Amino acid sequence: MLSRRRALLVLASLGVVAVAGLLGALAALEVFALPTAIRSGYALGGALLACVAYAATRRRHAGRNALLPASVASKLVVALGAACAFAVVELDARVLPVAAFLLVAYALVADQLAGDPEPASVLLALATCFFVPAYAKYRTTGFYFGGTDTFAHVDALRRLLATGASASIPYGYDLFPVFHVYTGTVALFSGLGFYDAIVLTGIVAYTALVPVVYLVGVRLLGDSRTALCVAAAFTVLDLPAYYAVYFFPQSFTLGLLLVGFYAVLALRASRHTSRVREHAAYAVALVATLVLTHHLTYVLLGGVLLGLAVVAALRARLPRLVGWDALASERGAWRRLRFRFPVYLGVLAVLAYLVYSPSLILYAIVGLTAQIFTDTVTAAVSVVFTYGVTLPADSVARAVGWLATPVGVYYTLGCGVLLLGAYEFLDRAESYARAATVLVGATGFAVLLLPLPVSLPQGERLQFVVVLLAVLPFGLGIARLLRAPRRHAPVVLAVAVVVVAAFGASGAFTRATADDLGHDAGVYVEQRSVQVAMSDAEYAAVGDAARFLARHTPPNATASSDVVTRRAFASVPGSGGGVEGVNASARGVTAPAGYVVTREVWTDSFVPTAESDVAVSAKLQWYTVSDARYRVSVATHDRVFSAAGTSVLRGRGGYRLFGNGTVPVTGGPGG
Repeated sequence: MLSRRRALLVLASLGVVAVAGLLGALAALEVFALPTAIRSGYALGGALLACVAYAATRRRHAGRNALLPASVASKLVVALGAACAFAVVELDARVLPVAAFLLVAYALVADQLAGDPEPASVLLALATCFFVPAYAKYRTTGFYFGGTDTFAHVDALRRLLATGASASIPYGYDLFPVFHVYTGTVALFSGLGFYDAIVLTGIVAYTALVPVVYLVGVRLLGDSRTALCVAAAFTVLDLPAYYAVYFFPQSFTLGLLLVGFYAVLALRASRHTSRVREHAAYAVALVATLVLTHHLTYVLLGGVLLGLAVVAALRARLPRLVGWDALASERGAWRRLRFRFPVYLGVLAVLAYLVYSPSLILYAIVGLTAQIFTDTVTAAVSVVFTYGVTLPADSVARAVGWLATPVGVYYTLGCGVLLLGAYEFLDRAESYARAATVLVGATGFAVLLLPLPVSLPQGERLQFVVVLLAVLPFGLGIARLLRAPRRHAPVVLAVAVVVVAAFGASGAFTRATADDLGHDAGVYVEQRSVQVAMSDAEYAAVGDAARFLARHTPPNATASSDVVTRRAFASVPGSGGGVEGVNASARGVTAPAGYVVTREVWTDSFVPTAESDVAVSAKLQWYTVSDARYRVSVATHDRVFSAAGTSVLRGRGGYRLFGNGTVPVTGGPGG
């Protein structure tokens, strides 16, 4: 009979063959185009990495001396981080300083994790690894708004501090004001601008979550070293850094949820009545805060908790059927009210609040769900209009190039570490028995963080709650990767440190964390960037244009512009007037009579437009124009304002800005 290790080696080998066969079959049957199949090769690379890493590592961790003492290594990481931040400020560029810093810093951290790490020193180094890239992005990106939401929250803070009343917060957040009250307090007492207060609060708050992740890992896994690897996974994955810089109510709620998870785990582990009551009181207060912070978090978290409940129910039966009693749990244990009451209380509280408050969110959610199931509404479709710009054709060369970008490297290594974490769990299932339900569910949910060939409804929002659990299997993978055998230990450990360093460095340059770098920076070859950044000069020009329109447009008159500038106008004090979106069609970009705001960035970005701001039943369009066509069109219209690439055009009747005459290209931005 095969030992468990040999059985898992066979499983890992079959996994490599299965992935290769599946991708080959999909390409041969033309289900996937060949370039798409090649990009999907990240999964094959990850499966191969996991197989080799599992074979080269061992089950038990044997202590070893790190190259540097823990205190020296952590201080060196902090010093390097400070030097990196200084270089970013002086150069006003972050690619080379951040990449160099992360490679060295994660190599030092990996060396510590491969030995007997000191939690305090390693956590300091990990917090630095998380903070520096996020801060560098803040210093070099201008206004980062990920869908223009940050502009809306800047406007909300302006109104809140101007009136002192939460009722003045727009966009329905007057009923969910915690985020704006919190960041507004930071702005009020720090003297920071509204945008700076939002982003810096997010960066600091998420950096503070690094030790919280470690504490959650200790409670769940019972091992300090593995918990530190889980904290390292939190700093490596790109989504937490994305949520820190693109800081908005749901990402704020994510941090509160993580603290809540720790409170529930601490409640479960408490042996004294006084401690139980303290944690219970804290959990109740946290539930009330969460309810007033965001309306969708509990709805989406409910799906994740339901999945864990299914795993828990199966765990009470399946392990005994296959003779794996060590993993079997007591039937019905997962339903004990003592350990689950914050979840039940939270569901009841959010439903009660949504039903009995003036908010219409609940009715909108129910109505929209019913429409989707009855096929009376469909998800938005994207159409790209090029207006003279030739999109690069997809090719095998571009697909291979994508695998070599930081995005391809990140997903390849991430897939490998995730699979290695799964093998580690199966290899040492008895050691992880008390957290088996969460680990199995988390491994399944973590797949949602990889680029899948299918689109998921509310996919980005699902990833918000999934990432809280996904750090666990990724952490197990990192822990296993750094567990070198005595034989060939220096070689295996050196390779493992390089892999961890590359994984950590690439995570700072994925599309989620570095979309503002754009196509011209040479970081991406797969897509040109959608507008995700506006420089300080561009924002000032938009503000000047908004004030110009406020002075020159008659009452109740409107101007037209792209969705980015339209949302930016709302955050400009005293802008006044309404700004509607331009219309994009196969015949060209048109606008009604009046003023039209254009931006020179239209010539090198895909510009989003939509019939409404709702993601469902809204026809989402993207357009771009050639530089020559933009110059001619602007020159042939009456330009009444111009500053920093922003112009205001005036027309007496409805007119066409950019003619086309070409067939629209269906698909997402970048074709």
